Amino acid sequence: MELSNPNSFRCKIKNLDTALWVLIDGKKADWQPIGTICEGVKIYSIKNQGDLLIHVAENVTVDKPIQIVSAIQTDKPLKLTQHFKVVLEKNASLSLLHCDDSLQKEQSDIINNVEITLAENARLEYYKMENKDAGSILTNQIRVHQSAYSQFYSNVITFNAGKVNNSLYVYLNEPFADAQLNGLYLVDKQQEICNEVKVWHNAPDCNSRQLYKGIVDDEAQAVFNGHIIVQKDSQRTAAYQINKNIALTDAAHIQTQPFLEIYADDVKCSHGATVGQLDENAMFYLRSRGICKKNAQMLLMFAFANEVAQTVKIQALSERLSQMIQQRLKGELHICSQCALHCEQGREFSFG
Repeated sequence: MELSNPNSFRCKIKNLDTALWVLIDGKKADWQPIGTICEGVKIYSIKNQGDLLIHVAENVTVDKPIQIVSAIQTDKPLKLTQHFKVVLEKNASLSLLHCDDSLQKEQSDIINNVEITLAENARLEYYKMENKDAGSILTNQIRVHQSAYSQFYSNVITFNAGKVNNSLYVYLNEPFADAQLNGLYLVDKQQEICNEVKVWHNAPDCNSRQLYKGIVDDEAQAVFNGHIIVQKDSQRTAAYQINKNIALTDAAHIQTQPFLEIYADDVKCSHGATVGQLDENAMFYLRSRGICKKNAQMLLMFAFANEVAQTVKIQALSERLSQMIQQRLKGELHICSQCALHCEQGREFSFG
């Protein structure tokens, strides 16, 4: 595969223009410059490797999203740890897409450590897309530190995986910080997915909301651990947490544990979790109108999963994710269709 120029990477999402940063087996592509990528935004690579620092200056609103594609293409087993640091200064705003892909089906063990710091009134949209092969292990450890009036929005979507562990820790350290945390996982065969979401309300007048959904087929396993901590002086907290799952087979294993730990008395907090099958009444309604069983199941699963895709604030990306959810549920979406490169088989890059 030719990796020497940016034309090797093409995005099929219409109307989505991103500043692309490509990592191959943990190393940046040689054609990418270090330093300023647009006015007020700098990106640094430590020792020319995959460790990155993204810095957005005070009062800068970045119109073009930054897209990090971390692709594994080695034909040998690989173990790799990558560090990403994102700093937004006061009143800064940025959209960041972070995509993990497999170009080969060799065994890989990848750890991503992501540290995010949001100064006063900063705003970050963070989209994490995961499409890995069955032999891969992917661990994401994301820590977010928020100052007063800052806003953090995240959406973590897993389409394919061997074994994935997503840990998202959010610290609301000053008043009026806000965090909106969403996630979707579609797993089958022997795939395993674990999402751990933990939010610390360390100051008064902060808000957090979590919505995670999963569809689990065959003998796949899914775990959701959600934890909200409201400290003693964090009055007027609003915190909500919900996890919904659909098990398509009796062999599918789902474990969900939402948890609230509250030490303040003036709060609005709730949590909930469901594990079930497709709604029988809805199935009967669709079948009674001439829709076959297979298509009725597909419609219900798509409506269930697409709610998360609709929370994506970049319209072009939201539309593409809806298409990918349909493909995944039909069994048409696999790792090669997400490949970041045009290789000899003519495969194309779908979302990063």
